[in-house]
Amino acid sequence: MFIKTTRSSTREHSETFMKVNKKLAAEMVGIGRTTFYKHIKSKPISIDSTGKIDVSELIRVYGQEKVKTPEQVKNKKNEHVNTPESVHLDEENKRLKLEIENIRLERQREREQSSDEIENLRLNLDKAMTQNDNLTRVLTDQRSEEEKNTTQKEEEQSNKLDTLLEKIEKIETEVQKKKKWWQFNNNKTT
Repeated sequence: MFIKTTRSSTREHSETFMKVNKKLAAEMVGIGRTTFYKHIKSKPISIDSTGKIDVSELIRVYGQEKVKTPEQVKNKKNEHVNTPESVHLDEENKRLKLEIENIRLERQREREQSSDEIENLRLNLDKAMTQNDNLTRVLTDQRSEEEKNTTQKEEEQSNKLDTLLEKIEKIETEVQKKKKWWQFNNNKTT
């Protein structure tokens, strides 16, 4: 028992003359780095020219019972690395990243599909308008009994154009809604 006390006090004695960086010093006293940097100014805590802090300085400011050894800090970190909870969180994190990537790919596919559909509808509309113009030219030149047929064909063409325009407006509305949804989700994930 006497030997253990001697070794323990020797180890503690050697660690009090040890110098550590600011990050490790903050971990040794159990506070965040930002708070520790504030304590450097407010306490004040002495720092050498290399930016290191003597452990004895930590003991002076925070007390022996609050200052952990670097080994204790390392062991505490290792305890949290492979706990069932951390393993579960890592798996959940991977699953969520994969799900986000799948959603991103699906959105990209939907965008491309919508763009293709809009382009096809515009081409069909242009084609229908050209046909309508050609029919109008042909029918206005004949001016006979076929005027009734012409009027009927023009109405059909006009109805087709109206239908195409409604489809285009509907698709553009859906694309706008999806864009807003995409933007909303991108803002949430970033």
